[in-house]
Formats: sequence, structure tokens, C-alpha cells
Amino acid sequence: MFKQIIAVLTLVLVFSSSAFAADKEENRHFMFIGEPNAAAWQYLIENPADRKSSVEGAFKALGGEVVSYYFGLGDGKNYITVTIPNDNELIQAIYLMRLPSGLLNSYKVIELMPSEQMTKALIKTKQMLNNDTTLKK
Repeated sequence: MFKQIIAVLTLVLVFSSSAFAADKEENRHFMFIGEPNAAAWQYLIENPADRKSSVEGAFKALGGEVVSYYFGLGDGKNYITVTIPNDNELIQAIYLMRLPSGLLNSYKVIELMPSEQMTKALIKTKQMLNNDTTLKK
């Protein structure tokens, strides 16, 4: 079943025409956090393999990249960081395709912000707070 899911992921990613035109600089950064269920763990135990290498080709075909693929020690989750072209429909399709697999107890996607952007957000926050007359100072 896991092989079928990987095959579907590969097809979705390869045939996404808008992804091929995306500029590398327009890529967005995401962390996928999945908690495999008992059936998924059974499959993983019976078919041990480097999961990162099993999904790298699909993301590369998109113009994206698998930056890291980790399993959390003692929490039963996997943490995958990727870059994906700036295409909301594609990003949502990648997220949605995992939901009907029946292999995850929980699953979420978090968009990541580079540190330099966070610095700019903090500066803007400070300016906004200084201009907010409803807050006690």
C-alpha cells in the first residue's frame, strides 16, 4: 500500500505543469509532520528502506527539494522539510493526497519562515504595538 501511495505522489508531482515553470527563488518551505498508524509501522518494519530517497525524486520533478527527513525519537512521528514551488493548489494537493491513505493517525503541514523574515516581522510588530492606542504602555 505504501508503494502505491508513493507512486500516486510521484504521478501527481510529475504531471503538475505549473510546477515546472516555478522559479527556484519562489519556492516556499514546509514541514510535514506525520504520525504513522499501526498499519504503516507494520509496512515500514516489513519493508525497511530510506524513506527520504523514496520521495526525493517526486519533489525534484516538481522543482522542489526534500531538505530533511527525520523520525522523532520516542514520539512515533516523522518530520519532513521540503521546498515546494509557490503554487497553492499544488501545495494543497500534496497535503490532501496523504489524508485518504489510512496510514496516518495525524498529519499536518506547517509553512516555515526564514529567520531574516521573522526579524522583519518582529520589527513590524514593534511598530504596530507602538501605534496601537488600545494597549497600556
